Amino acid sequence: MTTASPFPTIDYDANDYDYQDYWNGRDYEMWSEDRVLRRLIPQLRPFSWFADFGGAYGRNSRYYLHEAQQAVILDYSATNLTNAAGRHPGSLDKLGLVRCDLNKVPFADDAFDAAMVIRVLHHLPDVDHALGEMGRTIAGGWLIDVPIKHHLLGLARGAVNRRLADVRNAQPLVTGASDEKYFNFQLTAIRERLTSLGWRTRLGASVNNFRRWESRVPSTVARYARPVVQGLEACTQSVGRGWLGPSQFVVGTRTITPAPRFGEPAPGLPAFTARMVCPACRGALAWTPETAKCGGCAREYHRHGPYWDFVAH
Repeated sequence: MTTASPFPTIDYDANDYDYQDYWNGRDYEMWSEDRVLRRLIPQLRPFSWFADFGGAYGRNSRYYLHEAQQAVILDYSATNLTNAAGRHPGSLDKLGLVRCDLNKVPFADDAFDAAMVIRVLHHLPDVDHALGEMGRTIAGGWLIDVPIKHHLLGLARGAVNRRLADVRNAQPLVTGASDEKYFNFQLTAIRERLTSLGWRTRLGASVNNFRRWESRVPSTVARYARPVVQGLEACTQSVGRGWLGPSQFVVGTRTITPAPRFGEPAPGLPAFTARMVCPACRGALAWTPETAKCGGCAREYHRHGPYWDFVAH
């Protein structure tokens, strides 16, 4: 939980939940995002170091892992990171796995050349702080999936429910159960926050413009209608930027300053550890093969199998 928010970080490990199961029966959503990511991730080039914020089990790693010299998945879920290791057994020499809170990212400023954050912002109640914390670690390009509240269907619902002002204003719209809140944002407010942090932004695509349609029709109808809906999705990903779909992909860029010089990792440790700092105080870390200890606040962080746990308690 951040001090600015009454909402705790959602624990994806609760009740033995496995995020991989979420994607069962969501072929259209996966297709929709795949079409956009294949187009937009190359626009972040060149990058040698890449961060996948909230990257879960590495479902999007195929878009950056072949090109990056080093990449890191940062996620709050230990289950996700363990699954990522199982799905990428031959890539762990270049794919780091770090458990952390995205409000307290355990990496130095400009540690990464580029980054992505997909299907994550709706979990972040203090999004202004989280954007600043993630963004300070990126030197170049950033692909950001913004869940908006004022998409076409959201406006229609707001009008029917007489809540149109709530849909249009700059404040996040909070939905969900009492123990699991979701946040949808005004796109202009997010872009203004990014501008204040030094980012130039442009709209990349409107994504999942017909979300969950498959679950609302019989499976036989869905099978025959899928090519038609995919064609409509392809047509509207550009014309719907900023207003049509619930997920708006924003591309952020900023002037790349001379890259900071990072030291070498301790013997036997992966390369990304040389770019890490204490998430609590940003102090320097002293490493062993299983532990990192902060020289500033004396907190200790530990390796758990394939991932390092840097959640600052």
